[in-house]
Amino acid sequence: MRRVPVAVLRPLAFVALAAVLVPLAAGCGGGGGRVNTAPASTPTTPAEPPPPVAQPPVAPAPQTVPTDDRLLSTGWKYRFDMISPPNSNFGVTNRRVYLYFRPDTSSVGFQLENRLGVPIQIYWDECTFLDIYGRSWKAVHRGANYQTKDLPQEVTYVQPGAKYADFLIPVDLLNTPDAASGRGTKLLLPTDLGAQSLVGKIFGPTLVLGVESGEREVFEVRFKVASVYQDR
Repeated sequence: MRRVPVAVLRPLAFVALAAVLVPLAAGCGGGGGRVNTAPASTPTTPAEPPPPVAQPPVAPAPQTVPTDDRLLSTGWKYRFDMISPPNSNFGVTNRRVYLYFRPDTSSVGFQLENRLGVPIQIYWDECTFLDIYGRSWKAVHRGANYQTKDLPQEVTYVQPGAKYADFLIPVDLLNTPDAASGRGTKLLLPTDLGAQSLVGKIFGPTLVLGVESGEREVFEVRFKVASVYQDR
């Protein structure tokens, strides 16, 4: 009987084939049995930003707003002429300095540019201020108050090529109850109807600088009230 071996061999072949296919099916299926063999990505650290570039200090602008918050409530404003030294641009230029002045109802602001190769000194205690009544006073600058108005003022050094901005007022503006209580100074020029009586009046600071080899250079700056007007 030769067909007996054939009947036995077919089941054995099926078992062998199943043994090969079952693991393959398990490996191709989804779910938790699948293993990801891709390499894990390494998180990259963002590059640090470059350090900020240091900027040179900028001199503050002159203070031209009344320190006691009194604004031009009545709208009276001024037009000025610079009569000493005469200049329509309110500037003074020589080989040592460039000066620009800005008169206002609270102070005379200025900016100084050092054109020398050595520092320039501002001798505040030698500066004076002529008020609209023809009286000469000690001049004080930014930082002065009722408590310090009679104390010596430290010399300011302006380095070569640098600019410096400040303002000057007569010390008399600090001799008020408001200044004593810290509420601010009185105005240099009135902003009410009294402004009309000041047309033609002259005022201004005298600025004293130390330049080359300890030499003093004096700038007597004078302004004239050309006109007043009401800003409507």
